[in-house]
Amino acid sequence: VRAVKDGAEGWMTLAGNQGTTYLEEGGNTFRVVGDTILTETFALDGSGPKAVRPGTRESTRKLKVGELVEAREWQRLEEATGLMRMKCRCRTDGATGYATIASNVGAVF
Repeated sequence: VRAVKDGAEGWMTLAGNQGTTYLEEGGNTFRVVGDTILTETFALDGSGPKAVRPGTRESTRKLKVGELVEAREWQRLEEATGLMRMKCRCRTDGATGYATIASNVGAVF
């Protein structure tokens, strides 16, 4: 397995020999807890490949508190800004793009 927080890889034990559960699947659905934006590219300056395929919905828009998104790519650090961003798909309208999930000072979106 690979840890989401720091990318460390290793082995894990799902359950102990006495039946104690150590790890459960968490899913890939997230709820927006602070206003943020959904952009077409991973880099906020607009450089790099776009998340949207030709013929699909434009994805640059604001994500509102309470909105549900599904992770398409797990979070990673955008080096230029220090923000944690992940590729996701909105459940409400199917828009796909990159959202900032944590600021460079630790605020969660």
